[in-house]
Amino acid sequence: MAWTRLNFGKHKGRTLPWVVFADPDWFFWAHKKGALEGALAEEAKEIYRKACAIRVPSRTALGEQEVEVEYYIHEPTGKFATFKIVPASRPLHQGASPAFRRKVIDLSVPRRIAPYDKSYLFGSSSYRMTERRCQKFFENDSNFEN
Repeated sequence: MAWTRLNFGKHKGRTLPWVVFADPDWFFWAHKKGALEGALAEEAKEIYRKACAIRVPSRTALGEQEVEVEYYIHEPTGKFATFKIVPASRPLHQGASPAFRRKVIDLSVPRRIAPYDKSYLFGSSSYRMTERRCQKFFENDSNFEN
């Protein structure tokens, strides 16, 4: 797919697949505010849908058991803290940090909870999300739930 490049703002020259990984807060803000027009608006609709429904990778450190994504909120600040892939059979985290679960990785969760530190661990921490890798990720429908 030929992705449209942004022609304005701090991500000028980049494509939306790269932006959603590099600066998800900006992407979700721009989408909600209607700051993207024309082809960018159409691409943003698709990326938004997909970014909220990323299929958990089939190969995890937990093996072949059913897993879920557990999202944690930092109790003192109410901000998004992190997420972890956990066995579905494990009870929900009980402790100072509130938590909830989903069957998918939803990159919009931090923005919907509160402002957050813009750091995600997606796959290996040493895996560099180049613009092309981001584009390929969003072009592969098997990465997303319907």
